[in-house]
Amino acid sequence: MILTVRPPLEPRCTDSGARQELADRLARRRDLFERAGDTATRPGRDPYLFPIMAALAPVATSRGGEVAYPGDPMCLYSALSLTIERSVARLVRGLPAQPSLDDVAADWGRYPDDAYRRAEDGPRSVLVADSRTTDGHVFDPRIWDDVARAAFITELRALRPKVLLLSSVSAGHRYALEMAELAKEHAPGCLVILGGRHADETVRYRHATRTADLSWSSTVEVIRDGRARPVVDFVVAGDGSPLLDLLLRAVALVATPGFGPTPVEEVLDALDLVAAHDGGTKGLGSIVGLTAEEAVLVPVQGERLGAAQLPSPYEAFSVRARFGIFTRAGSSPLGSRTAHVMTLDACPFKCTFCSESIQVSQRPTRFAVSETEHVARRIEQLVDWGTEAAFFDDPVFWGGNWKAITDFCHELARLRARRPEVRSFEWGAQLTVDVVLNRAKAKEVHEALDLMRENGCTYVYIGIESMAQQVMRNVGKNLLRRNPEAWVSKVREALTTIRDHGIRVGSSVLFGLDGENRQTIEETIEEIGRLIDDGLLVMASPNILTYHPGTAITAAHGQDRLDYHSRKDNRPPYTYFEEAYPEVVSRLLDEDDIWFIHEASAKRWGSTRNSAAESAAPIGA
Repeated sequence: MILTVRPPLEPRCTDSGARQELADRLARRRDLFERAGDTATRPGRDPYLFPIMAALAPVATSRGGEVAYPGDPMCLYSALSLTIERSVARLVRGLPAQPSLDDVAADWGRYPDDAYRRAEDGPRSVLVADSRTTDGHVFDPRIWDDVARAAFITELRALRPKVLLLSSVSAGHRYALEMAELAKEHAPGCLVILGGRHADETVRYRHATRTADLSWSSTVEVIRDGRARPVVDFVVAGDGSPLLDLLLRAVALVATPGFGPTPVEEVLDALDLVAAHDGGTKGLGSIVGLTAEEAVLVPVQGERLGAAQLPSPYEAFSVRARFGIFTRAGSSPLGSRTAHVMTLDACPFKCTFCSESIQVSQRPTRFAVSETEHVARRIEQLVDWGTEAAFFDDPVFWGGNWKAITDFCHELARLRARRPEVRSFEWGAQLTVDVVLNRAKAKEVHEALDLMRENGCTYVYIGIESMAQQVMRNVGKNLLRRNPEAWVSKVREALTTIRDHGIRVGSSVLFGLDGENRQTIEETIEEIGRLIDDGLLVMASPNILTYHPGTAITAAHGQDRLDYHSRKDNRPPYTYFEEAYPEVVSRLLDEDDIWFIHEASAKRWGSTRNSAAESAAPIGA
């Protein structure tokens, strides 16, 4: 299979002939669907709306004794936001009088009403195939085993989706490929589109040279060289929401009634017509179509959309997460119903190991620092939907901008004064040691921490990574290295500062970074234990360095061939850590080291160490 890179997608066909071509195609398509009528779809459904299904590829493979890591539900919810908004609008207003590009659309159903949002809790119990709400169109098994596989097959056979959307982090990619294969078998003609963090990390378009840079572990490459069957039709990398909306409109433009196949070549050619109709493109990234003979990469170099220009990720979905660190609401022993909220998609810092760094993700979609009022309105909306808490899942809350944090807290204060029911709402966020210890803005930092506590913040999560100086000097996290302070003392000062403002602190600890050995492992476990003894940490989450495509440490360690495609059932000790799998964890650790980390941290940190029941981040989405 050859790789072809097309010129960046632009609305090149803007002449009258192209407009007439589109008008003729729309008229023929409407006539085709009118003649097909209800015979080509499910009884009682609009024949112009085709069945669609989304699925979150799970990471774990067993149901007990391991840390639950759900992948990235919010990445999927965010990517679906525009296409669902368009589909719901089309359903509400009905078929327009004249043939339109949006005549044919994916059938996502209608948005959940407030009663549904407040009543629904825990795993989705309504079959996707029977659901009339947007919330019911996502298959989210969290565990990939025989039970989940059978349920997925049942959904595929009942719904017969014309399109299956799969979202996957790298650790779930092998299961995404299996799900795609099942879709091809049990829903013949189904078009499979894969996106998510793994796609973002493995597909690059180099604008300067107009070439593609595909990681060996990318979906495109594993299909091109035969390591996986050709069961994925499109890969979307970059700004998921506008790119997926563009792609699905192109699919709808060439779709035929019923459950027949949709040729990838025709969809690729339709992208230009959709862009021409819109007068431009939105978003930045790549759409890769995989045909029998070639992989065609179409760069999209459109206008970037800020977060405030996109619908809320929860507009179409109920909040189902429970986070044990939030208990103020008292509605469940599992913790408060917690929403994920993000003010930015990529971290502005350059840690060598982090796949969320701007150097890797290249996704700076964010709320502007002036849009704090808009985020506060999102919080108000979440409260109206029955949400009891929120965790700001940004790599760094508001990018570490203390003025934005202060402004946001003032917006929350005004909201709490106007809406008494918001006063019981609590929230947490992620910060870094150096952001807290910003010496130049010490007064502003202290005032902001007070405002955070006064307006509902009860928890801050900080990535400590290691407590060994010889490890931290290589990480790129200790930004203020011109300062002679040792990392251990800086960590202690930062945690003390936050605690003294009445906010609890949790942390992540990462083993396997450059400079790691058994001595530094023991040093880190002991130093974290001392922080726990002194009441500076209420939770500590041990993690094993897992190589992600595109990170600096992956390149430095020569790990350019990461096996994220072969089917593997994980096993201890790897199952005790998020994402960890044999062959993709740090080459500086052997299996004895990983057993030691698991056992020694459990013994020294006691109940403060997170477990499968007390994850470092919210369970669910």
